[in-house]
Amino acid sequence: MEEEKVMLDPTQGCQLIGAFRAFHGIKDAYIVVHSPPDCHSGLLFLKSLQDNSDLRLAFTGIHPRDLVYGAEEKAMRTIKKVYERFHPPLIALLDACAPAIAGDDLDAVVFRLSEESAVKAKIIYFRSAGFHRNMWLGYENALTSLIECMKEAKDKREGSVEGKNTVNIIGFKDDEYRSEADISEIERMLKGIGVRRGAVFTSAYFRDILLSSEASLNVVLGGDGIKLARAMEKEFGIPYVVVDYPYGVSATEEFLYNICEHIHCEREVEKFINKERAHVRKAVEKAQFYLQGLHGISCAVVGDAARATALAKFLSTELGFNVSVLAFTSANFMLNECELQQKGVAECVLREPDRFEMSGRIENAGVQMIFGSTFEKKLANVLNVPLIRFSYPVIDNISLTNTPLCGFRGVNAWIENIVNAVVSRYYEV
Repeated sequence: MEEEKVMLDPTQGCQLIGAFRAFHGIKDAYIVVHSPPDCHSGLLFLKSLQDNSDLRLAFTGIHPRDLVYGAEEKAMRTIKKVYERFHPPLIALLDACAPAIAGDDLDAVVFRLSEESAVKAKIIYFRSAGFHRNMWLGYENALTSLIECMKEAKDKREGSVEGKNTVNIIGFKDDEYRSEADISEIERMLKGIGVRRGAVFTSAYFRDILLSSEASLNVVLGGDGIKLARAMEKEFGIPYVVVDYPYGVSATEEFLYNICEHIHCEREVEKFINKERAHVRKAVEKAQFYLQGLHGISCAVVGDAARATALAKFLSTELGFNVSVLAFTSANFMLNECELQQKGVAECVLREPDRFEMSGRIENAGVQMIFGSTFEKKLANVLNVPLIRFSYPVIDNISLTNTPLCGFRGVNAWIENIVNAVVSRYYEV
């Protein structure tokens, strides 16, 4: 009989965090968490340290006695207060474990509010208690729940909206490190090939989400959000393409070529890529001796399936690094770790490992550099190796400049970060 794997320290959070990340990416939405202070505090901590200016989050403040008598009225009062104060077009109501176990009827809360005229916002109740699923499944399901809003908006529209040569981006998370710079670079590249950027799931206003059903194509980054893409194809007939997150020259070119196959902008793509290659080449030439010295360096990549896969491919195929350990802190429906190992992207591939197990594998691999999140800071310090931050959550670095990690311009940033992390360290002779 196969033994069940025991998790002492999981590498990802629960469904509540995944749902929060999906809904909070809608720039004018407000999140109401039906929970005691502890669940709310964790979300607030992660979000506020990443961006001090954007905290569209309230909680109902459940007291222990509410677990006996119920707290539906608290949820109603909180939603009314949020709408009265901020007037958001969308309010996402999320429940934590305690009220879900107690059986609070939040469907009734939404129904009662819809019958009243005091709250004119669209209210989505998403069952996000942590015991249901883990973070990435919470993210997938929360994204998919938005399709009902799109259907309602499409039914109300008279005629169609012009969506020719417009692509939606799915699987983008606006609380990732350098997310604003990344989406600006993606938009710049799309504009360079004559394509319009539609809605970004999720880093967009609610009105953009409602109009997303008119787009020509959905682009799924690294497989995140594939469930929504499939639902939109079924409901609205929008085709989708799954591409690697555009880290490095090869992935960026594939990103553009895949879009070109559906939008038919071959001439613009070739012209744009040739121009961008020239810019990248000039930057690489300035650092070529450093890159030759780093060729074959052993490293570990720790992050979510979409970004970590793309980064590992970039490091191994374009920079010549040896990815000794590739650890996926969260998976998605498209992840195939066996295929990655067979293709030589990494020597050891771990799918959602226990953090204790992951740290042991990385220590034994003798890596000289770690690519990961703030959570890998202690491990990097113990091993005395540089830590390059790129994956969620990054709460000990801020990013204020418009320097992307993705796209053609992101190549320069990666080279700069990697070389500086190595040569700026003090080494005993």
